[in-house]
Amino acid sequence: MRRKWFLFLALPVLLCVVLVGCGGTPGPSPAPTPISTPGTAAPSITIVREGSPVTGRILQSGDPVRFSQNVYFQGTAPSSAVIKVYLDGTVIDQTSALPSGEFTWTWNSGTTEGTYNLSFTATQGSLPESSRTPFTIVVDGTGPYLQSLSAKADAPLGSAPTVVVHFNEEVVVGDVNAFTLPGVWSVTCLICPGGSVFNVTQVALSADRKSVTLTGNWMVDRLIAGDQIQVFFAYIPVMGVTDKAGNPFNAALSVATGVVTP
Repeated sequence: MRRKWFLFLALPVLLCVVLVGCGGTPGPSPAPTPISTPGTAAPSITIVREGSPVTGRILQSGDPVRFSQNVYFQGTAPSSAVIKVYLDGTVIDQTSALPSGEFTWTWNSGTTEGTYNLSFTATQGSLPESSRTPFTIVVDGTGPYLQSLSAKADAPLGSAPTVVVHFNEEVVVGDVNAFTLPGVWSVTCLICPGGSVFNVTQVALSADRKSVTLTGNWMVDRLIAGDQIQVFFAYIPVMGVTDKAGNPFNAALSVATGVVTP
């Protein structure tokens, strides 16, 4: 009899727990899975030329260009996408890709030296704007010139004396044979109480193309600490000396002066 009463009382409790939880707090509903919207694919820069869209010098990101040069960009993007052009994060222009995906854009380097960080995005229809594709151009309007020299006193019976002449930037030499002729480089004494003597016998352009080493005559030449010397470079246009941007050598600054150090 007691067992029946026990089952009679326990059955409602069990049903309460199974069906409704007996008034307990219900668990949180699962969060809905977000639906991601794919963005537009980023544009690709295929070729950049300076001066002419067909025959101009091909540029890589970071290359220098001269003042007032047209720079022609060619690239690909999703079909008919709107291409936005940014300069240092600010939109400066836009163009559109053809249905086939090709696009072009032209930029002028102006007359202000500096580093210009361009970037390109694409937006196709209602899709979000793509990530940026960067391209950097350095505008350089200053031609190369002789900036300074360095020379050390040579020990008696030591190696032949040398003088190193430094350019203000990396140079490009069209005719290396003409450029390295000893006859177009000369070293003279300006104030030489020590009696320095230097005759150029060899000229060597450095690997980084930012300096030239002049070697003197081991038998008769000497450099004495404290003497002030001068290097003169008799530049002629056939040498074709420019900087990486194409600016020609500044022949008006073809002299460098310095003091021989111990």
